[in-house]
Amino acid sequence: MRLEGSLIVCEECGLPHRWHRLGHGAVARCTRCDAVLDRSHRLSVDGILALTVAAAAIYLVAVNAPLLTLTLRGPAEHASLIDAIRYAWTDGEPIIAVVAGLTALVAPAAFVALRLYVLFPLSAGFKSPGFKWCVRMLHQAERWSMVEVFTVGVLLSLVRLAGLAHASPGPGLFALGALTVLFASIQSAGLKRLWWQVE
Repeated sequence: MRLEGSLIVCEECGLPHRWHRLGHGAVARCTRCDAVLDRSHRLSVDGILALTVAAAAIYLVAVNAPLLTLTLRGPAEHASLIDAIRYAWTDGEPIIAVVAGLTALVAPAAFVALRLYVLFPLSAGFKSPGFKWCVRMLHQAERWSMVEVFTVGVLLSLVRLAGLAHASPGPGLFALGALTVLFASIQSAGLKRLWWQVE
């Protein structure tokens, strides 16, 4: 591999290290702060692309399907992720609505879209236009995507509402759980491997 012996910089403390091919199950750590620099991963680019395509499909379900179904002395009420953000805005909580929209809608969508834009060409053997900018934006999208936090928040709301009304989870909540697992699997492969594919 042409990158053998090239430099890799710790994202936590900035210390440069010489990169070497990792064996199966190996983890490279920073000698200064012990942060994880890289880890071997079983998935190829095609495998990561398959997970990303699955995440895109599940994201659409998570956004549009009902998260919760509430019944309180009348017809059942359904609320999707978009409905929940809209209700927060109209109920006088614009900050919560904006933060939820950014972390549960915009950042995950950017994460999936940028991954697809980068991975489809890589799987075909070439680099997409604007590759460097996209990978840098992916790093930011990973930081801002908080699907798992939103999922836990919905679960806590479900538990609290259970004493006031008949509340049951909807397909959107299960989709958010699946999306959390898929995002964790995709992120475990890291972004450095994308750079190495085009060097």
